[in-house]
Amino acid sequence: MPTKEIDRIDLKILDVLQSDGRITNQRLAERVALSPSACLSRLRMLESSGLIAGYHARIVLEQLRPTVVIYAEVSMKRHVLADFARFDALIQDIPEIVEASRVSGPFDYLLKAVVTDMVEWKELAIALLNETNGVDRVVTYIVMVDAKPFARVPITPSPSATRRLSLQLRPAPAHK
Repeated sequence: MPTKEIDRIDLKILDVLQSDGRITNQRLAERVALSPSACLSRLRMLESSGLIAGYHARIVLEQLRPTVVIYAEVSMKRHVLADFARFDALIQDIPEIVEASRVSGPFDYLLKAVVTDMVEWKELAIALLNETNGVDRVVTYIVMVDAKPFARVPITPSPSATRRLSLQLRPAPAHK
């Protein structure tokens, strides 16, 4: 079965869902100017295609328990795929590390961790530096203020990016 090309209405559905993942299908249909059945059909297609990976609640953790947010640069001792794979597997099992990216530049990983206090972070950082993990250095940054918390990703390129890259959103071609 051919994959349906994403069109402007699908992008609008995705954009609305980023703002309100609990919106009813009826209200979503109104917002994107579709019938409820057509809207639900598109929503199911977006879910089954993997474009929508899940629905989540944003928790204000500070109201639940003491919270310290840490960003950490991690540099590996050796730059070999086996060491990267081992470290990737290691961090999957550490719930306090909530995000991790392998990056280019002067260090290898950028981690985001959420801990209750600096003692907990110190213990975690020492564990990361364990000889068997292949980590050479951990540089820590403590978040003082979350100046722009994550809320959503840009669904469409900005007008300047569109011009710069000569991108144009267009409806899917009609199938004969």
